[in-house]
Amino acid sequence: MTARHVLLTQLVALFHAASIAVAFQFPTKSTSKSCIPSQRRRLLVRTQNFKFTLHSSPKDENCDDSSSGDKLPFLARTIQKILRKSENTKDYRKQQSSPTAEKDAQPISNKKNINDDDESAATKAFQMMALAEKIRLEAELSEMVLALEKIAKLETKAAAVGENPDWRSGILNDVRLISQRLDPPEKTAVSNKPNDSIKGNSRVDVLIPDQEAKVKANRCDDTATQTLLTKEKDEDAINGFEQLPQPFKDIMAKQVGLADGTNATLVIEKLMAENLLRQAGENETFAFSTTIKADDLGDILIDPQFIEMDTFISSMLPEVTRKQPLNEEYVNAFCKEVLDVNTFSPNGKPEIVPGGFIIRGESRVKSQQGRGDGDVLIETIGEKLAGSSVNKSVQCYYILDPTPASGEEILNEEDELPLLLLTNYDVSPNTNVWVKPLVSLLALTSVVGFALGSFSMNVEVLDRATKAAEAGSDLSWLYALSFPIAWSILTTQMAHEAGHLIVALKDDIKIGFPALIPSFQLGLTGAITPITSPPKNFISLFDFSIAGPLFGLITSLGLLYLGLEMTALMDIVSRQQLPSVPAIFLRSSTLGAGIIEYLLGDGILNTPDPAASVIKLHPFAITGFCGLLTNALSLLPIGNTDGGRISLAFFGRSFSRVVHGSAVLLLALSGLFGADESNILISYALYSQLWQKEPEIPCLNEVDELDAIRGCVAIAMSVFVMLILIPLS
Repeated sequence: MTARHVLLTQLVALFHAASIAVAFQFPTKSTSKSCIPSQRRRLLVRTQNFKFTLHSSPKDENCDDSSSGDKLPFLARTIQKILRKSENTKDYRKQQSSPTAEKDAQPISNKKNINDDDESAATKAFQMMALAEKIRLEAELSEMVLALEKIAKLETKAAAVGENPDWRSGILNDVRLISQRLDPPEKTAVSNKPNDSIKGNSRVDVLIPDQEAKVKANRCDDTATQTLLTKEKDEDAINGFEQLPQPFKDIMAKQVGLADGTNATLVIEKLMAENLLRQAGENETFAFSTTIKADDLGDILIDPQFIEMDTFISSMLPEVTRKQPLNEEYVNAFCKEVLDVNTFSPNGKPEIVPGGFIIRGESRVKSQQGRGDGDVLIETIGEKLAGSSVNKSVQCYYILDPTPASGEEILNEEDELPLLLLTNYDVSPNTNVWVKPLVSLLALTSVVGFALGSFSMNVEVLDRATKAAEAGSDLSWLYALSFPIAWSILTTQMAHEAGHLIVALKDDIKIGFPALIPSFQLGLTGAITPITSPPKNFISLFDFSIAGPLFGLITSLGLLYLGLEMTALMDIVSRQQLPSVPAIFLRSSTLGAGIIEYLLGDGILNTPDPAASVIKLHPFAITGFCGLLTNALSLLPIGNTDGGRISLAFFGRSFSRVVHGSAVLLLALSGLFGADESNILISYALYSQLWQKEPEIPCLNEVDELDAIRGCVAIAMSVFVMLILIPLS
């Protein structure tokens, strides 16, 4: 046995560098045959579009039937089993021959109230069990040795299979029988019907050896079962490629020098050009084989629960928090240098989440002088972080648990416990340097277009402009008439941005330069003012968010009132030069229409055909009315608009997502069912979903809630917004 043990040890050393092979097989009617099939333990994972199998034993590295077979992974696995059983047998022999074996075999010998006869019986029983186990292991070892001899004979026959093709089926049957004896198949819930589980799906076989090994390239070139993919089949190959999950696409793309697998056609063309894509089997299965490192399997075999958590958290936090993965060394340094018994006591290791880590635990600070626990904790952590080695490398937030809650946690009210979120320090949005200037330039163009277009329904002005254009006369008078509309629209937006700037300076919130958003219905939809540094808390976020629309609404109401008064006091000749707007446009706001009817006379907007009727108003009245609409729209609880930020501060991060979805749904329904005749609401819903649907960056403290006064202000502002945006019936 000693010589055999040494021989087996040497053989195992030869196969210590086994590979991990990944075989991709896609759009198929059935699976292709492997070179030397063996029974393997497997984990089946299925989705609607693909299936992959995780095996516990490696596939044959030398798929050529004419090889000697002296490096078969199947043989390596067999030798490992024999060696393992042999080592177990030696351990039992050492246990029996050890001076302490008898002592170890008496687990109850030192207990009181047990007589010598009981001790002797227990000892003998234990020894008999050990002897029986020894005999069983020796029998298994003998069976393994016989199996090894059979495999050696099969290797000899496999070497001569080219001269004797009839031996092939017999060899495969013998290998299958030996495999089943050495590693009986586990029962699975897979259907017994042929191709029941893979029909119309993609299949991926992931083969993993029994021990960690060095990676080396292996590809199957069994020409008996594989041929080069023909041009006629490239469309089927592309369709099958698109059904694969993204990690598998990326692996195939990297094999041909591409960064990722987003371009299916290009990947398939390159695979065909390099003869890496095969058409295998009688059922026209498309196959691709490559080799990957064991460390890369973590990116492929992802736990579905982790995917669910990843998706959930990604929807809760903006993409800027995931610009770069946070270095784990920074997290460890943060825990050692910043957290202690006086700040925050973790109750476990940091957990990785999209963009950073979360640390569960308990705050050790208390509120001071009317300040909440969260503010005090963040201030204390900030002071310690400033003196640490990870200052300006890590951003710490005190938030409610963003991970999905289980039913039990919800029932026990443990679904939103406070914790620390760590991300990279820089959470400023990534915007192309040319995007803001180009969008703002387009917005200025829309303002000019709106100002000139407001005179297109004034028959007197339109006739005068037409005659001047035909005569080649100067049109500066038209520009002079339009100028008050343009600059008053910009003045309203400047007042809005001034409100944001005042609060940003007061609370030390860093903001980016606003980008004007065009609207050919209102002149401007508004502006996107990015927050580039986290606000201190929900109070600071609320004040910043509401200040802009509040200043804008006050300015708009002032312009509307002033313009209506000037319109009412004008003589008939002067009124002929005023811009005209459709009555249906003025009816899009209950509050605005009510003010117009109150100052200009009841029934001015109640015309038989509002779409055809036009009303002449002073430019200030028009821009004031448009300002009411744009500022009210910005207060809708959507994404990272001002209203979305207020909703986040008022409802919290979790429930604000529900409010966001409800608001978008109401805007869409109002446009689809005729409640929005001017299409202003549905246009804003489309814009917000394209440009501002993401949530705002986290506040440093999202645990402490708003005070009652700000809550009442938020409710009152919501009522005011509804009065503005609900059309006049």
